Amino acid sequence: MSQGAGALLKQLVSEGVSPWLSARDPADFATGARYPTLGGHFHNALAPAGSTPSQAQRACDLLMPLFEAGKGTVGHVSVPVPARWAHDARALAAAARALHGAVARPNALMRMPMTPAGVEALAGCLADGVGVHAALVFSAERYAEVLDAYVAGLERSLASGRPLDGAPMVASFPVGLFDREVAARLDRLGVPADDEVRGAAGLAVARRMYRLREERLSGDWWRVLRANGALQPRLLWGAGADGGVGALVGWNTALALSVETLEAAAREPALTGDTLLNADAEAACALRALERLGVRAGEVGAVLEAAELARLRHGRAVRTGSVPASGPGTGFASAPAAELP
Repeated sequence: MSQGAGALLKQLVSEGVSPWLSARDPADFATGARYPTLGGHFHNALAPAGSTPSQAQRACDLLMPLFEAGKGTVGHVSVPVPARWAHDARALAAAARALHGAVARPNALMRMPMTPAGVEALAGCLADGVGVHAALVFSAERYAEVLDAYVAGLERSLASGRPLDGAPMVASFPVGLFDREVAARLDRLGVPADDEVRGAAGLAVARRMYRLREERLSGDWWRVLRANGALQPRLLWGAGADGGVGALVGWNTALALSVETLEAAAREPALTGDTLLNADAEAACALRALERLGVRAGEVGAVLEAAELARLRHGRAVRTGSVPASGPGTGFASAPAAELP
């Protein structure tokens, strides 16, 4: 890792942004090729789809000193639960509990897609003391449901006498992926490349999510949970391969980055401070401008959720050998460009 990339990570941390390592090549995680960056540079990690419990354990152990020093706020490893259960809340929660037991590390978070069934499973896992990475949250509306489930799960956990700091939650929004889908739609509509709506969609949705979380954290329900040890829910952004890191800076957030994306971001202009706080009016304006052009954020999110779930299911089928990695008409590459949060 270059000196500039390391300096950028330190600056992000000083701005309240926790860096997550996202493996561009799943083989890097399996072989431990990126492990030297854990702890010293990246404070958390995304285990790629197909990772074994032993691989997740190794990453958890490397990050355990950070986890303990930070009292559970950093040092996490997100471990994916098979996406085939994405629409079955009971099966998804059972699979998450089983995987959590197999990894057997307090800093392991079970990564589940936030379909309606996923939201229901989230509450059940938190109630049982299982930390969760709520993944593939593509709208502020879905994030509101996630926060409701977070509260419901912690309330159940509190009622059963479990310590609330044992069930943290991070919720992630793939900003780069969202922007690419919007850009493709704008291209089809013939919107000029220099139009101000370009590149604004993902940031606008992120700002709406951030505002929603800040509103919820100011409520009475949160003060009660916080007094009983609950950790603040963190928002995790997935940056695009083409950068945009400086636009996603806000306190108590996180950023998923591959080493390659980090190096590219280090060559961009310096960070300019918080870009999320008190920016919801600007976000609403950007989304209205897109709607006037015929691009609706809710529709984009629904399409991406379906596409990502299909990609994850296809990836598992490839790993198990039930389908070829790619072929005519499959619509899938052999592997994604990077693991999405």
